[in-house]
Amino acid sequence: MDSLAGATAAVPLKERRTVRLLGLSLQFTGHDDISVPVPPSATAAAPFTVKEGTECRAVVRFGVDGRSVTGLRVIDVRNRAGAGRRSGPEAEGGAEVGGREVVLGDFRHGGPYELALPPERVPNGPRARGLYDVHVALVDGEGRVLDRSDYRFDVQKDWEPLAAT
Repeated sequence: MDSLAGATAAVPLKERRTVRLLGLSLQFTGHDDISVPVPPSATAAAPFTVKEGTECRAVVRFGVDGRSVTGLRVIDVRNRAGAGRRSGPEAEGGAEVGGREVVLGDFRHGGPYELALPPERVPNGPRARGLYDVHVALVDGEGRVLDRSDYRFDVQKDWEPLAAT
């Protein structure tokens, strides 16, 4: 999964845009089912805060511009941002702490399609608190990265509920 960062440059733009990522959002349960678009602002570098241990579900919106796409998958790679606690390469870009790959299926030209991924729990505990960088990509059955997005979130013990969108 760590080849995700450089994979986009290797695929011609025409092929990458067969599928367009139209939006990502996180739905948090137990807090009036709040939905937060990611990135929540025009700047992907601006993190948003989430409460540790909260259950959330990612929702992916995309459209198919060109021919149909087979074996579409969404892949995310999560890095714990270096918070100055370490020295060396991990302090600079953070260490990969997880991710997942979910098969979405085959889709015809059209959309927008909107799919909710299985729920996950936000990391919990003092060592899990801090900044996370997330790299999300839509990948076809041949392994080509078709579109991607990056966002950041900050895991905290306490949380001011975000405004629902």
